[in-house]
Amino acid sequence: MYRPILMLMLGFSLSALLAYGLVRLLGSGLFGGMPGTGAKLAAATVMLACLVIDSGLFGLRTPMWRRQTPQQHFYRFGPARGALLWGLDTGLVLTTFRVTSLTWAALGVTLFGLVPWWAGLAYAIGFTWPGFALVAIVPSSKDLVEIPEPMWLIDWLMEKEKPVRRLMLGLLTVVFAGVVASSFLG
Repeated sequence: MYRPILMLMLGFSLSALLAYGLVRLLGSGLFGGMPGTGAKLAAATVMLACLVIDSGLFGLRTPMWRRQTPQQHFYRFGPARGALLWGLDTGLVLTTFRVTSLTWAALGVTLFGLVPWWAGLAYAIGFTWPGFALVAIVPSSKDLVEIPEPMWLIDWLMEKEKPVRRLMLGLLTVVFAGVVASSFLG
């Protein structure tokens, strides 16, 4: 019962660590000598751009590769291996849909060295643990023919998209303010 979600969690975590690790490595090569205030202001600029995009004021949309993770992996390779491949794909950060620009902001602070390479683990936990909780806690659908198991949950989550977008915009605003303040306060 839990094997597919655990494999998805493993795949997502491995690729998120790889993605954030590579971004951190790239940043240390490109901006390694950037002083603390310069790195903070550069990261704040990325966050400000993300705030402008997510505000919806200018009709901009979160930059992303607009593709759905290949779901046929589940059917072609079975639930456990399919979930692992799905996790590996989704955890790469840039390969599928994103609801907010928060991912880009997180990559920005990683690129400029404000967080360590293993920040990808925090990203992975934030994505995978709620999914695990939903699988472990949410009761299964009573009507498996009319309402396929994940669909009723996906529909419920999609109804929450706008409030989650507002919450993420608020979170990004608070982090942006904190980075700007720390740039001037030392």
